[in-house]
Amino acid sequence: MIVVERVEDLAGDYPYVVVALGTFDGVHLGHQEILGRVVRRARQERGTATVFTFVRHPLEVVNHSKAPPLITPLPIKQEIIRALGIDLLVAVTFSPFLADTPPRDFVKTYLVDRLRARCVCVGYDFAFGKGRAGSPDTLRALGEEHQFGLDVVPAMTVDSHIVSSTLIRGLLSRGELVEAARYLGRPYAIRGEVERGAGRGKGLGYPTANLPATADVLIPDGVYVGQAWYRKELQRALVNVGTAPTFGGGARRIEVHLIDASHELYGETLTLFVLGRLRDERRFESPELLRQQIEIDRRRADDVFAAFPRFSPKEWALLP
Repeated sequence: MIVVERVEDLAGDYPYVVVALGTFDGVHLGHQEILGRVVRRARQERGTATVFTFVRHPLEVVNHSKAPPLITPLPIKQEIIRALGIDLLVAVTFSPFLADTPPRDFVKTYLVDRLRARCVCVGYDFAFGKGRAGSPDTLRALGEEHQFGLDVVPAMTVDSHIVSSTLIRGLLSRGELVEAARYLGRPYAIRGEVERGAGRGKGLGYPTANLPATADVLIPDGVYVGQAWYRKELQRALVNVGTAPTFGGGARRIEVHLIDASHELYGETLTLFVLGRLRDERRFESPELLRQQIEIDRRRADDVFAAFPRFSPKEWALLP
């Protein structure tokens, strides 16, 4: 997959460009339907399956106070999009200039002049351009003018709920991982570089790999069951998200204990799939009481692993 971060760098003359437009945060089941249509149409025409998206959410520029944290920061979103068969990813930084661009100018500059799009695919609620004035109807009229087709994908529903990034963010913020996975089509993923910690987990007999808890980590503080992708293998994991109140608290972080391994992971990139929530994080009167609780958590984790369907990261479109 070719990745372009500046539209000005689009130098290739790509054959029969079929392009999906959107933020695609989460790349959930509804998004996957859009991207699937793009790939199928591009393959039929021996063309280029393309996604035009943004590095961060446009609301960070348009209305920062209402900008949501990301379900899938760009590194994760990029790998999912790659695994779904997209040939060209245009992931640009949303700017005040883009926010002020009228819909007609956006289409002419980016879709027609730069991409030479032959077909555009969007969701039913897609809006674009200054003041979000552009709609699928706008695209349809401009498509007739500039000779590109339009495919508008209707809402996807699961259990009578419309699949949306907003719905999934709400589930994740409440720690409802199993429910969120149903709409994502895969487990919630976190990726980061392992940092050196205080070594307290090792002293308890449960060494941990520590990841930074960025603003985009949507799940609340607590103890979780997960699987960590490390060196081409899935490793079972216990996960604590929080501030370690038993040891006086501190900066929020993610502590990952690999149940079946004891690798030194400092400096390694770890992708964590969070499968289920066990309990709230809480303060214990002593490290020994915490150690006993971790052992209980470890036994309870077996039930979560047994209940969660086995998955391959490639099949779930999570990793190359």
